Amino acid sequence: MMTVPPPVHVPVLLQEVLDHLPLPPAARILDLTLGLGGHAEALLAQADAGARYLGVDRDPEARALAIQRLGRDARFSILACAYEDLWEDPHFLAWRAAQAPEGFDAILADLGVSTLQLRTPERGFSFRDEGPLDMRMDPEHGLSARAWIAEQTDESLADAIYQYGEERASRPIARAILRALQEDRLSTTRDLARAVYTVIPREPAKRKGHSDPATRTFQAIRIAVNGELDRLAASLESAVTHLRPGGRLAVISFHSLEDRIVKQTLRRLAGIYDGPGRTAPVELPKILKLIRAGGIAPGEAEAAANPPSRSARLRVAERLP
Repeated sequence: MMTVPPPVHVPVLLQEVLDHLPLPPAARILDLTLGLGGHAEALLAQADAGARYLGVDRDPEARALAIQRLGRDARFSILACAYEDLWEDPHFLAWRAAQAPEGFDAILADLGVSTLQLRTPERGFSFRDEGPLDMRMDPEHGLSARAWIAEQTDESLADAIYQYGEERASRPIARAILRALQEDRLSTTRDLARAVYTVIPREPAKRKGHSDPATRTFQAIRIAVNGELDRLAASLESAVTHLRPGGRLAVISFHSLEDRIVKQTLRRLAGIYDGPGRTAPVELPKILKLIRAGGIAPGEAEAAANPPSRSARLRVAERLP
């Protein structure tokens, strides 16, 4: 299926994850977004023989490569599932009952698109290489990006681009995309990028050192196609219920929309009120303790060596008794 070799996986904020997810003897670890298994490999290297690690991912290519990397480790198990659907999944519930009846010591979520997905043109995530307009994290289910766009109106597409991409030119971009679709000029990732460039020309932005004008639109459509933000807050709340007292939840986000949801959810579960007025209308339960409340960003060395890490932020919270 892949026409490019799998990329070398550089886990983002790896040392920070290891530092902030201390593992007790016989640790139980849940990885909600396993990907190629970089964080998993490092965490298992720190765990003892009694540990058990459950990795979850909806992407069949990522799972296959993670199994190549980790499948010989008897402590490691893998589950095909989107983390949003995990909490009622019978396979997960059976694994948890058998292997982690008291809950997890560490839960990790590394959100967003993976390097593998971005660098495989056939997956249609990037405009840097020509590929089908797909963008599904699970290519076996759901609507492709092109099919999703075909179901949109000018208004709904513009709203998605504005909400998920924070793109100010969302309305003219939406009209340009739907015009390209109607004229049968919207089959590939570069077709989508070219539609954006008719509104925001690429070369002037490039000369000014700005990011490619198509970046925000691609992000928005990818988020909408995969429903990445739809149940994020609810999934984090569910994850917390599966932590044992003293267990920690670590979440890595890559753009402001994700990070805002993660931050607000963890603060609310830590009993911190961020709504209007000075006091909450009802007392908030204090379930979590925030670790490094402001979040953790990559150091200068990591940002220079691994540019995709620059926008990353790690937030960690600990389950209270």
